[in-house]
Amino acid sequence: MRPSPRLRAALAAAIIVPLFAVTACASAAGSSSGDGSAGGDTHVVDTVYGKVTVPTDPERVAAISYDTPWQVMSLDLPVVAAIDYTQWIDGYTDEQQAYIADAQKVGTYGEINFEALAGAAPDVIVGDAYEVDEATFARLNEIAPTVIVGGDERGDWQSLTEDLASALGAHDTWEEAKTSYEARRDEVKEQYADVIAANTWANFSLGDEAGQFSIQLPTGSTGNLIVNEMGLTYGEGIPLDDEGGFGYASFSLEQIGTILDGVTVGLTYANPDGSKMPAIQEVIDSSLFQQLDIAKSGHVYGLVTGVTDYRSAEGWIDELTTEVLEPLSK
Repeated sequence: MRPSPRLRAALAAAIIVPLFAVTACASAAGSSSGDGSAGGDTHVVDTVYGKVTVPTDPERVAAISYDTPWQVMSLDLPVVAAIDYTQWIDGYTDEQQAYIADAQKVGTYGEINFEALAGAAPDVIVGDAYEVDEATFARLNEIAPTVIVGGDERGDWQSLTEDLASALGAHDTWEEAKTSYEARRDEVKEQYADVIAANTWANFSLGDEAGQFSIQLPTGSTGNLIVNEMGLTYGEGIPLDDEGGFGYASFSLEQIGTILDGVTVGLTYANPDGSKMPAIQEVIDSSLFQQLDIAKSGHVYGLVTGVTDYRSAEGWIDELTTEVLEPLSK
């Protein structure tokens, strides 16, 4: 699981100011050069904040946005630095936990330790523009060449991972994952077309605060996969406008009957051990939720896989098939 929607929304809304607090002295950040001249071949890549020269085959990648390490992981590349995931670690698989086990911790979500990052001696830093503004990019680029990517929206993992792959010299790996994912997506959509068409869907989660719930929008990573890729039709009561650009929308629990009216299958998030975050369980246990058709039918499913890239998207489809589509087809 990611940090709470409340935390993500607050930080995303603050894009006009530096999102990463400076927790190190300025001299540490200025101790390295961002010109990509550490040795070896280099190439120039386009980033959200302009062109940057990076190593062609980087060996020490620092991934400093929340989803970026998992996107780099999907490219079969290691990371030497990432933010500290301790408070959310139970939401990650054993494989993911092992992947970042030896990485230098360089701050947490919304707060980076520049001194620790410089100490990790990266030869390239990667992140996304939804968490890194231009002022922060400039500070990062003093430590090492920095590639900040940005898709059409927060959940555009297709574009984000393609740009990362191109920057990190892993486009062939990305292409293989994309091809495999598209074949699996099309196979499942064809095999379970009747089940998909016969139901209306929603992906819900905890809200920004107590007494609220949220809907993952098509602009969010999982919502993008559900609506745009898999073609699962959301219920008519679900507002699809992403006014805040956060990839989700939070509503009062009193609205749940209206927003989820007519929804026949509810999807939500689960931890790798099958448990749900307490705030999600509170939504499900509420008397208002229990009045919904999906609660009465038992068609509420918690899926473990977090979607950040083509490999995790394929894993999510596999889980959806086994845990949801297959049982519904019987």
